[in-house]
Amino acid sequence: MNGVNTVSSSVVSTTNKSKAGTNTFCISVIGATGAVGREVIQLLEKRNFPVSQLRLFCSERSAGEKFQFRGQTLVARTVERETLVGSDYAILCADATTARSLAPMLAELNIVAVDNSSAFRTDPAVALVVPEINGELLKSKPILVANPNCTTIVSLMVAAPLHRVAQLERMTACSYQAVSGAGLAGMHELESQARAWAADEKIACQLFSRPILFNVFPHNSPRLADGSNEEEYKLIRESRKILAHEHLRVSATCVRVPTLRAHAVALHLEFTNAISPAQAMDILARAPGVRVVDESNGDQPADPQMASGLDEVLVSRIRVDHGGTPGKSLALWVVGDQLLKGAALNAVQIVELLIAA
Repeated sequence: MNGVNTVSSSVVSTTNKSKAGTNTFCISVIGATGAVGREVIQLLEKRNFPVSQLRLFCSERSAGEKFQFRGQTLVARTVERETLVGSDYAILCADATTARSLAPMLAELNIVAVDNSSAFRTDPAVALVVPEINGELLKSKPILVANPNCTTIVSLMVAAPLHRVAQLERMTACSYQAVSGAGLAGMHELESQARAWAADEKIACQLFSRPILFNVFPHNSPRLADGSNEEEYKLIRESRKILAHEHLRVSATCVRVPTLRAHAVALHLEFTNAISPAQAMDILARAPGVRVVDESNGDQPADPQMASGLDEVLVSRIRVDHGGTPGKSLALWVVGDQLLKGAALNAVQIVELLIAA
């Protein structure tokens, strides 16, 4: 939904009840035809979300696309104000321009919005939430909640539990980001380049300025004045906000790699208090939403193919960082599905917590 300011809708009614056996809710998914929107629809069904009515919205060019939800066919259409009326929650899977355009209308209609874009993440008045980390912010029932950047979520799912115990002082994150971070178009470009290479044909570049197949390059987000790019800036600012740690020192290098989905991050963490790899493994083994891959048991370290389709973030290679302060520094390898916990799943979990709050 890049640059689209109007959207449209389809509705399905159900009689499913919530886990508490009480209320059901009218849910609108804005940007339903994109990679994240598709995952949201699947999660609502998979998690038996208490939906009384599901409305799907998309850009004009995608209008008419059909979806299956609980045995019924839904059609995404362009939306007007009246098609939003009556929605309880809206999950925005569109770009920042669309989110900024729609947010005032959603608030006026008293529709609680969870926004996946970067539009409101650094706004001090808007909660930026990873439920396992700072879900308590949802108790105040905000009308707008920002979903963090995918790399931030994957990184902090592991860094935050350790921070609670040992007080994080510095985080160095080097990301290896799948093309799914660029949506369906990114995934299609990698696949088409692979087919072209196999057929000994010329590799075409459309979304990315250079081939992604058999290649790695710094993240393709815009370059900032200080030489960093927007993706790196997001990781720095969002980590500080989510951890409520404005003075956290963060270094970030974000890289695009030729994998379809699931981002990997090499984390180097320095703490105020002493912490050992064994202590870190014990903490992370008990952290919600995290799965420790224990190489001492013969397991291979986590990789994107292992993490693809999983709700949990995988962590492995938990070891001493010999370049940091002795006894207070760890190095870890973290992998998480960018489309699930990095985006759609986190948004759905936010709505679930809002309902329960």
